[in-house]
Amino acid sequence: MNNKTQLALILLLISLAVSIYFCFSEALLSGGYELAVDGFVVARALMIIFTLHLLVKLGDFIKKD
Repeated sequence: MNNKTQLALILLLISLAVSIYFCFSEALLSGGYELAVDGFVVARALMIIFTLHLLVKLGDFIKKD
């Protein structure tokens, strides 16, 4: 693998790790707002979709090599 390929793989894995962290933690949820829970559910659903998108990109990346 050349340097560009390694850099692309590292950046993909970092973004995947960050999205999985935010998907399963409650770091984004701050107390004090009752309506924040609705937004948190939407944000978590979007993070799950983004994580699945990154997994598909990672699979394509691995399949290419």
